[in-house]
Amino acid sequence: MLITKKIALKIIFAQSIIAMFGSLYYSNFGDPMTNLSHGNFFPADNGFDPCNLCWWARILMYPIVAISGLSLLWNELKNIKYVLAFSIPGILLEIHHYILQKFAVSTSQVCTFDKPCSAMTVDYLGFITIPFLCLMAFLIITIVGFISLRKK
Repeated sequence: MLITKKIALKIIFAQSIIAMFGSLYYSNFGDPMTNLSHGNFFPADNGFDPCNLCWWARILMYPIVAISGLSLLWNELKNIKYVLAFSIPGILLEIHHYILQKFAVSTSQVCTFDKPCSAMTVDYLGFITIPFLCLMAFLIITIVGFISLRKK
């Protein structure tokens, strides 16, 4: 299946902006499922402090929003390679982060005692955590990027 670079950039932009606003929501308002169950989707005092690995994930995700958005705006369809330069390390980072959360391994050197990277503030269905959600976003972006780069 070959998709055009313009469609790929639209998908990448949509996925990255959802991931960006999702990370901002979690850090400002907390768990959306809990907030919905309490009837207040935007509580002022429920935000989660991001751990160091979450900050690194943001550092890798947020430029994808800018690169893909500006590429669409300026009709520069060759910038998918730049997106992949951020999404592939993001996959590796989030695999590491997810392993720290879900398996009994020693903590990472970048994690702190007050904001441990192994803390699970969200755990839907026993496997969906914030690093898992970010990993899925990076995977979707990378897969769509590689599909669009394939030659006919």
